[in-house]
Order: sequence, then structure tokens, then C-alpha cells
Amino acid sequence: MQDVHYSIDLFSGPGGICTGFKWARIQPLIAVELSDRTVETYSISHDADVLHLESYLQTPDHFDHLFDYNKKMKTLLIHGDIRKVSNQLVKEILTRRFRVDSVDIVTGGAPCESFSMAGTRSEEDDRNTLFLNVIRIARAIDAKMFLFENVKGLFSKRSEGIAGKMFEDICNEFESNEHPSGVSYKLASRERDVVLMNSMEYGVPQARERIILVGINRKYDATFHYPKKTHGPDREYDYVTVGDALNNLPLVKSGEGGDELPADYKRHITEPTPSGEHFISIMKGEVSEYETLPHHDFDPSIVTFHRAVNHSKRMIQRMSLIRQGEGMVKAANRLIEEGREHLIEECFPNKLYAARNRRLELDKPSFTVTSHCLDEMIHPIEDRGITPREAARLQSFPDWYHFAGPYVKFHSDPEQDKYEQIGDAIPPLLAYSLGLEITKTLQEIEQASLKLV
Repeated sequence: MQDVHYSIDLFSGPGGICTGFKWARIQPLIAVELSDRTVETYSISHDADVLHLESYLQTPDHFDHLFDYNKKMKTLLIHGDIRKVSNQLVKEILTRRFRVDSVDIVTGGAPCESFSMAGTRSEEDDRNTLFLNVIRIARAIDAKMFLFENVKGLFSKRSEGIAGKMFEDICNEFESNEHPSGVSYKLASRERDVVLMNSMEYGVPQARERIILVGINRKYDATFHYPKKTHGPDREYDYVTVGDALNNLPLVKSGEGGDELPADYKRHITEPTPSGEHFISIMKGEVSEYETLPHHDFDPSIVTFHRAVNHSKRMIQRMSLIRQGEGMVKAANRLIEEGREHLIEECFPNKLYAARNRRLELDKPSFTVTSHCLDEMIHPIEDRGITPREAARLQSFPDWYHFAGPYVKFHSDPEQDKYEQIGDAIPPLLAYSLGLEITKTLQEIEQASLKLV
């Protein structure tokens, strides 16, 4: 049986699935990502070669060197729009660069803005059909499996005016056996309580619910079992909390910190716990099964991208009034009850947003890290927003991970800053749990094939 399995990583983002899958010994051969800075993050963190799609389509001969046989099976990251990545291009890369006809699994989480609870969820949004590229490429190369990830809001997304029909439409398309290629897949499950996974139940210090659909090529008689929940009450481990995740990072105040700081691994903001210490060991690369070493220069005595935003005095005062577990609305209501309404007028905006300025609780997993986490999350004990490294810890990205791009950008800027990249990613530890079970299914397929020989 194969010691390493291979994947194609669509809508790759900064590499959350890639990191977790590598821990499970699944190596991406091809990745596809649109955003410039996110491509830079992925390519540095995973030592991937980059094929700039628009330039390639204009002058393909200039990129012949990227199609040369790569014995090390080094990932080729296509920088461009997935809709312009043809089936023929995917096949050519596989056959010329890697000398294979297919991969074991195709993965992808199409951009979720049109499905998100926080978005408008327009029925006509053209992003609604981006998911088709996952099954298109899986069918084109006859992959053994595919994995599709998206937000919980997909369950209630409307199609043809019917709430929730979009999810059923997607499942039906994934299972369609009417494609001209003859390749079809069977979903491991479409039961909503099965396919909805919460990251905090798999060692991620964050409550993050995501839909995970897994399909198996119908020509294989194999099964996929969703990962067993490992964290929480009456399970192998307690939840990993915010305090656990941030415990050994240097404490910095608003405006302090930097791209590189001496790691102060003796500092603690809460009492260490067994699950927390195990998590920190993973982040530092000290646990053998998570020992995918970075390909860029990494000094474990340095903490990177741990700079706090320099907030205004008014913002710092507002944050000082918000207790752990409170946001602006809850804090304002408490101040009214305490007879301190004047502080609301002095420190709070005219319109209070429930999702903004919420202080994290030390003894619980965080709420969901989003692309707007800088505006939404207050450090549990410091009066400031979280740093990119703290956001990365809450997402379970290891400390060696490099994040390219600016710290903060204007919302009109099409490029992603560090916070957006981190917030949009799939948590690596969730991907790892899935990768382990996917490997079991692939081994089942391989064992059945050996019996036929």
C-alpha cells in the first residue's frame, strides 16, 4: 500500500487543508488559489512552485520548466481563477510533472461569502456555482475521492425560492451518475448532523462549524467514516481553550510587538492543562506525527507576526469596559444597569454591532475566527485586538507558518491581509482528523485492488 497519498487542493487559501493533510501523509501535487498574497503565503510555507495562470495562457512555452518531471513531487501552485484552469491543463501537469494519471483525492472549499450567515446569501450570486469545479476536476481525472467544505449557512441557502434547497442541489450534483465521463461518486453521508463538524471537538481552540462532504468513486466498494470526536466532556481530551492556545505567547499591549519577537515560552496567562500543553507542542513542532518541517527559514526561539494594532485611546477605553464573554451590546446593557450610561456615549459608537469587539474567554474555546477577526476579537486580558499569530494559534496553524501580505488593509483592496487569510482558512487540526480517516478509506481501496491481482 502507498506510504504517501496525493491530492489536488482547490481554493487552497493559505494552506489549512494542505497542512493537516501533510500531517496525515497526503501530499498535494496541484493547488489553485486566486489571491496574490495568499499564493505567497502558501508557496513560502509549503515550498511550492508557482504557475501564474494568466501569463501561462498567453505564453505557455515560457513555463515549460514547470512541467519538467519533478521527482520530489513538489507542489505546483496555480495562481489564477479556477474557472480558467482547464481539465486538460490539470491532466498535463499530472502526466508531465508527476508522471501520474490521477490523484487519490480532490479537495476544495469554494468561497463562502454567498453562503455565509453574515452575508446577503443572494440566490443569483455567481459564486454559488464555484463548487462545480471540485467535482469537474475529480471527474476529469477519475479521482478516488473528493472533499468539499463550506459554511453552515449552506444548509439554509435558497434555491428556486426554497430555503435549504441549495444544499440538496449540491449533494445531488455530487452524486449524479449522468455525467458524460461515466465517473460518478457516492457521498459518505448527507445527513446534516453527520456532515456538520465543529472544530473544537477535534483539538482546535475555536468553535467553528463547517459542512464537510466526502465522496467516494462508485467504482470502489469502500466506506468513509467521519472522524471520532476527541475533545470535550467525557472524551479523550478536554477542549483546548483560548488560554491554552495563547498561553506561552509574549504579552504585548496595543501598538507593541513586531514581525519577530523572542519567544517567551515560560510566560503563562493561565494554568497549563494536559490538552493545552499537547496543543502547544503541536504548534512548536515537537510532536512527531505533526513534524512537517517548514521549508523556509524558521527559528523556534522567535515568534513571528505578533504585532498588535495601535488603537486609539477611545478604542482602548471601550475595550477596557468589555468583560470576558461580552461584546459591545452586552457590555452597554450592563453599563446601563450599573448607571454608567455616560461611558457608552464617550466610548461606544452610535450603532452597536453584536459581532464586533467581543472579548475572548480564557477558559473556553474562542468563537469563530473570521476574516474580520481583528474587528471582532479582543484579547482576553489585554485591551487590544488579537495579533495575526494569536489568530493563527486559534486556527491551529503551527508557529512555523509564514503569512505574507500586510497586517491590515482597506476593505476596498482586493488583496487579502494576514487576518483575512487566517480567518478564511480550514483549521489544520480539523483537516488532519479528516486526513487520517481519508487515508483509511484509500487503504481499503488499495487492499481490495490487491486482492484482484
